[in-house]
Amino acid sequence: MNNGSTKFEYLKHPFFDKERMCPHHARGTIRRQEQETQQFRQEDDNIGVTTTEETEIGEIRRCAGCHRFEPKFASSSKHFVDVGDSDTGRCVCLACCRTLVTTSDEAIPLWERVLNFFEGPLGLITDEDSISGVSRQSLKSIPVILVGLNALNDNMKKHSDGVHHKSSQIMTRGLCLSEFCGHTTESVAVTAILCLSGLPADLTASILAHECCHAFLKLHPNFRYGKHLPLMVEEGLCQLVAFLFLNDGLESCDTSTEDDNTPSDAKLRQYFKFCIETDEGIYGEGFRFAARAYAEMGMQELLYYIALNRDFPPIND
Repeated sequence: MNNGSTKFEYLKHPFFDKERMCPHHARGTIRRQEQETQQFRQEDDNIGVTTTEETEIGEIRRCAGCHRFEPKFASSSKHFVDVGDSDTGRCVCLACCRTLVTTSDEAIPLWERVLNFFEGPLGLITDEDSISGVSRQSLKSIPVILVGLNALNDNMKKHSDGVHHKSSQIMTRGLCLSEFCGHTTESVAVTAILCLSGLPADLTASILAHECCHAFLKLHPNFRYGKHLPLMVEEGLCQLVAFLFLNDGLESCDTSTEDDNTPSDAKLRQYFKFCIETDEGIYGEGFRFAARAYAEMGMQELLYYIALNRDFPPIND
């Protein structure tokens, strides 16, 4: 109580306006990989907005897909569903459960859709092998494997090469594994693409689009430098491709639900794009550079410029 006014404190989701949680009632497990900055709002006669890290306000059980809070006092039918990583605490809400992808076989149609997007709207791959580009078959032959969080982290440690870093908003969700062939650094084989299991289909597909861009860059002769592109450039390109795929590579989805408190598939897709756009780390910074350049010159010319200069072109604001 302050000067006769009551002050309420709650956690607010940065995208879903109705999602609020009392910090004293928040429960569950948040791993370090999922830590992200949250909105912390105090309401009285004057509204002030500050930010705080999750590690400062306690543990909160949240959906691994859309990051919504699990209802504390709702009926058991609205509680979130564990996704199988028994020691990680990962769970998903009922909205994300509608299209949950849990096995590698279930990811195959999504991978095909990603390849269709690379071949069609993006125009980056061809039907046949070529010494000047990347073929659809070379990407299609890459094993796509859905794994749990522990397996993904283990592979991150084993195969860390300075390319994959976590976003500021989300845990690492995918990995493109590769190796040099023979004794040269100019011949690269992509051995597998790993993707985190237990996520909704649109999110899973966008992760696969991101990793497919990594694979494309590794296999394309224009990018075989013997060393990686600068981190911000490569991750920015891959996030741009994931964003464009969410925009133009998927079929239209439902815009309504039976429960007004549950986001529709269309709303979830908007949130996945929002995450890419608002990331405050190197992924987000790279995406924004890539998006501005793409708007000015298109994908083909942008890739040609980066192949020559290993950087984004200067764009006038």
